[in-house]
Amino acid sequence: MIMRIKKEYEKMSIVAKASIWFVFCTLLQKGVAFITVPIFTRIMPTVEYGLYSTYLSWYAIITVICTLDMHNCIYMNQISKTDNIEEKDKVAVPMLSLSNTIVVVLLLVYLCFHKTINLLIKLPTSIVVLLFFQVFFDSIINFWLIRQRFEYNYKNIIIKTIIIVFLNAFLGIFFVMLVNKNQAVARVISIVLVQVIFGLILYIQLFKKTGRFFSANGWKKILYIQLPLLPHALSLTILSSVDRIMINSFVGATETAIYGVAYSSAYVVNVLKNSIVDAARPDIYKSIKEGKYEKIDSMFKNISIFIILILILFIVFAPEIIRIMAPNNYYNAIYIIPPVATSTLFTFLYCMYACISFYYEKTRQIMYASVASAILNLILNWIFIPIYGYIAAGYTTLVCYIFLAIFHYFIMKNIVKKELHNIRIFDDKFTIFISLVMLIIMIVLTKLYEYILIRYSVVLICLIIMFVKRKKIVDVFKKIKK
Repeated sequence: MIMRIKKEYEKMSIVAKASIWFVFCTLLQKGVAFITVPIFTRIMPTVEYGLYSTYLSWYAIITVICTLDMHNCIYMNQISKTDNIEEKDKVAVPMLSLSNTIVVVLLLVYLCFHKTINLLIKLPTSIVVLLFFQVFFDSIINFWLIRQRFEYNYKNIIIKTIIIVFLNAFLGIFFVMLVNKNQAVARVISIVLVQVIFGLILYIQLFKKTGRFFSANGWKKILYIQLPLLPHALSLTILSSVDRIMINSFVGATETAIYGVAYSSAYVVNVLKNSIVDAARPDIYKSIKEGKYEKIDSMFKNISIFIILILILFIVFAPEIIRIMAPNNYYNAIYIIPPVATSTLFTFLYCMYACISFYYEKTRQIMYASVASAILNLILNWIFIPIYGYIAAGYTTLVCYIFLAIFHYFIMKNIVKKELHNIRIFDDKFTIFISLVMLIIMIVLTKLYEYILIRYSVVLICLIIMFVKRKKIVDVFKKIKK
């Protein structure tokens, strides 16, 4: 059996092998991050874990601002247009220097006003300075990863991913257990230390190839291309990260920790959803091109039902999941999981609608939808977190993703009207029905957490449905495998 698999693997093209290992690296990163959550929640006080969760949220936002998300757009575009190795090496220099300049300028501004800023963001100076160091060195690591992916150098990515992932985990646990105070700072130091070491190695390699670290050539072009895309990238980051920041500001670090554990737990379902959407997207584009719209609707319905069944199972087992993920003082996180997990259904809906928008290159409307949803999230959090506490953040997130799905629906309908003469692609009645059913189930299950027998009966019903629909579910996973 093993020899057969080995032979099949050896027959694969370099592209196929690279794809397999890139998926493996992604799963390894997410898997280790998920597995270490129960460890850190047990060796760190809730206040310290809350500070660490807040740090991660601010890191996500500052990264987008400082890097302008260049590695996901203009860098890919430029290295794909040249086969010259020396030119590919030089492409990264002006982008890195621009990103690093933004980091340094923002760090200097922060140091000048750090006391006032610290009062607003509820983080100590040491953690914020470390944050800027991480962003500085993450830039070159991200460019390096994109370059390796484009050239199918999967062996380099495997080696560095394994080293970085396990160093982060082991050093994090070691540093946190080494100190009795400021454990959040210790955890952040472990992450930044690894990034600095690898970042410095990559900077030295780049200098040997290009002979320079800094270049302002092309900054104008880079800014012209990237700045219009910044609101979209920043808005989506705010939508997924700002809850923990605002909970820390309005309520406290302990509550942020509880919310962070629930969010991390529910993120597993989101990873599965993203895998399914990524698998379905090529088929959707092909079906649009060939005019096979009924195929898109059929695929949409099958995946929707599968996601709902997974969400129900996840919500039902929320008490057991939180007991595994964290000690008893995190138990109230079970009431965050239902709305955050249910949000996955609506992120799936907007992703499916957005496929139509991306196919017809209507990206400006997508930006409007993202910005509007992020602003709505800020407003709702500002109103409801001080009144109802951290649990409100789960429901404001859900409301904003519902709004985002509705916004994308109307964008999609407008495109279909203009481009496809108002042909029906998605069954609107089906979408409304499953959305309402999921929301009702979420509310009911939240009230049943103390009734184990009823909860497990729901699990049995879901498993029976999955067994009956097993052929369609297998088809979904075959697409993911492709």
